Amino acid sequence: MEVTLYLPYYDYNDDAFNASEDYYSDGEYANAIADDYNKNKDIVYNSMVDFKEGRGGVFSGADGQTYKLGQKTSQNEDKVAYSSCKATLYDEEGEDDTVDGLITKFAKQESFIEMVEFDLDSVEEEFESEMNMWSREHTKINSYLGKVGEAWVASKEPKRNIKMHLKNNAGEDTYALLENCKIMDNSERDNWIIYVERISLIDKI
Repeated sequence: MEVTLYLPYYDYNDDAFNASEDYYSDGEYANAIADDYNKNKDIVYNSMVDFKEGRGGVFSGADGQTYKLGQKTSQNEDKVAYSSCKATLYDEEGEDDTVDGLITKFAKQESFIEMVEFDLDSVEEEFESEMNMWSREHTKINSYLGKVGEAWVASKEPKRNIKMHLKNNAGEDTYALLENCKIMDNSERDNWIIYVERISLIDKI
């Protein structure tokens, strides 16, 4: 089944700074970018957290204020953007996944395994960067496997929430969220096996 996958990333807003050479000396503009990132990086993290833990999308920002995802309550909310990559999904048996198969998984609300074949010709730069970051985190955590055991590694395995666009059986646009995904195997750059805690339907990307 062909889909489009979306990952959130931090969208640097260069307009937040006056980049005039008359104002910034060497290095100051880069420092300003870094400072803005450090102040707002929790926005991206909280767009990927587990909503099951009772927070309902509510989180505390770096400025100490409380925000709710999905509501236009913070001028920094537009710093979260989504990058995309086309992909083909296969079930854990290696068979082409289907809309009906995803509906069954949604109805059961159980975890499942998904094989993802990324179309790297369509991948956006930010999506690839997020993939690489996720992969490095996965590799780093799993490097401790021999020292601390599988249980610890499994509990620390980095997770991502992946948004997805597909066409349903009626040819209509449908959007879903693959929640708390973990990498199980990414030995091939364009073919990953991921664990999905559950799938939910959403209104839009």
